[in-house]
Amino acid sequence: MLGVWEIISPYILPLYYVIIFFVVINLLLENRNPLKTHSYLMLLLLLPIIGVAIYFFFGQHQRKRKVFAKRGLINQAFGPLYAQEHLDNQTRVNPQVIKPYGQFEKLIRFLKNDLSPLTLNNSVTVLRNGEEKFPQMMNALREAKDHIHIEYYIFEDDGIGGAVTDLLMEKAKQGIEVRMLVDGVGSLALKKSFFKKLKASGVQLAEFMPVLFPSFTSKINYRDHRKILIVDGKVGFTGGINISDRYINNHTHPEYWRDTHLMIEGEAVKTLQFLFFLNWQFVVQHELETADKYFPELGHFGDHCVQINASGPDWELASIMDSFLIAITSARTKVRIATPYFIPTESILDAITTVSKSDVKVELMIPYESDSWIVQAASLSFIEELLAAGVSIYFYQKGFLHSKVIAIDHSFASVGTANMDYRSFDLNHEVNAYLYDEDLVETLIDQFEEDKKECIQITLEDWRKRSLKQKLKESVCRLLAPLL
Repeated sequence: MLGVWEIISPYILPLYYVIIFFVVINLLLENRNPLKTHSYLMLLLLLPIIGVAIYFFFGQHQRKRKVFAKRGLINQAFGPLYAQEHLDNQTRVNPQVIKPYGQFEKLIRFLKNDLSPLTLNNSVTVLRNGEEKFPQMMNALREAKDHIHIEYYIFEDDGIGGAVTDLLMEKAKQGIEVRMLVDGVGSLALKKSFFKKLKASGVQLAEFMPVLFPSFTSKINYRDHRKILIVDGKVGFTGGINISDRYINNHTHPEYWRDTHLMIEGEAVKTLQFLFFLNWQFVVQHELETADKYFPELGHFGDHCVQINASGPDWELASIMDSFLIAITSARTKVRIATPYFIPTESILDAITTVSKSDVKVELMIPYESDSWIVQAASLSFIEELLAAGVSIYFYQKGFLHSKVIAIDHSFASVGTANMDYRSFDLNHEVNAYLYDEDLVETLIDQFEEDKKECIQITLEDWRKRSLKQKLKESVCRLLAPLL
C-alpha cells in the first residue's frame, strides 16, 4: 500500500505555488512601501515555507485593519471632542508665539495639525538614567491626590517594579483612581498573581494586545512601546526608561544602561493624558467620560516650550518619522543623534546625508554591541554611506546605549520612546517630547558630549577594512531591514 506521504506529495508543490501566487498578488495590491514589499519577496525566496508563515503571522495589512477598526471609531468620537474642549485654543498657532522658534516653524505647524499643540507653560527636567528617574517618579506617585495613569511597554515585578506596585496599590486603597496599562509582549513575564493582587487593591489594570503564543513574541507587530506616567493631570513622565531594575546602574545588573527620560510639569501633560486615554479606551473597548479633573486648569509652571507627538499603526500620519525628517532638514549648524537601533527609512537616510553634505555637522551615536545581532548587522550596513557623506559615527562602549535623543543646533531637541527604525516609525505606538528651549537643549548636548568620551569613533578608511564575510552579513540583513 502506498503511504500517506506518497499519496499527498504530488499535490504539495502545486498547492504551495498557488499559495505563493496569491501571497505575491496580495502584496502587490496592498501598494505598501516598495522596500517592504521587496523585503517580503526576498523572504519568500530565501525561506520558502517559513517566509509564508511569517507573512501570514505578521505581514498582512488586513490584520492591522481588523485590530484597529474599533479603535478608529473611538478615536473619531473622542479625538475631536478632546481637541475642542482642551486643546482648541492651543492648536491655533499664534504667529507671535512661533516667531522665536522660526527655524522650526514648519515642524511646529506640522505637529499641531496632528493634535500636538505647542505648549508654553511647562517646567521640564532632564533625567539621566534610572538613578535619576525613579526617585522623581516615586515622589510624584506619593504626592498623587486624585488620579494616576501609567502606561509602559516593559513593567517587571522586580525591585523597582515591586516598589512602584506597592505604592500604586496603597494609593488605590486610599481612594485615588489608578489606571495601569502594560504591553502584552514587553510585560509578558508578569504573572497572573501580579494582575490579581493589583486588581484586588482597586487598581484598574489592563493589558495591551495580550499574546497567545509566547514563542512568537519577540517581534510581534503593533506593540505599545510608550512609557507614560501622569499624576493628577499636572505632572508627566516620558522617555526611554521602562520599569525594571536593569535601568538602575547599582551593580545588580552586569551591563551599564545609558538612557534619558523627562519629567514634565504643565500644559504639555494634557497631551500625554489624551494619548493615555486613547490607548486605554482601545484596550477596555469603551469610551470614558473625560472629566475636567483629568485636564485641570493650571497655574504657572515655567517657560519651557514643549510639543508632545505620538504615532502608531492607527495614526493617519507617520508623524514621528515625518517630524524627524522636518527637524533634521531644518538644521543650520549641527545635528546630534543618539539611538539604540538605527535602521532608517530612505527618506531619513537621505535627510541625514543631505544635510551633512550641506556643511551641517552630523554626529550619530549607536551602541557598540546591540541586544539583537540581526538588527545590529542591518544598522552597520548604513555606516559606510554615512561616513562617505561626512557623518561622524560613534560606538558607545561603556554599556548599552538606549537613549533616544536628537539635538539640533542649540535650540531644538527630541526625547522619547521612538527608535530611528522602521518598527518605531510604522508599527509601534510611540511618543516623543519636542523641546524648544536653549537651556534644555544645552543640557542634552552636554550629556551627548560626555557620552562621547565612552565611545570609539569610526573612520571611513578603517571601516572599509572589514572582512568580506561581515560585509555580506550586513548586506543580507539590510535587505530585511523594513521587516525588523
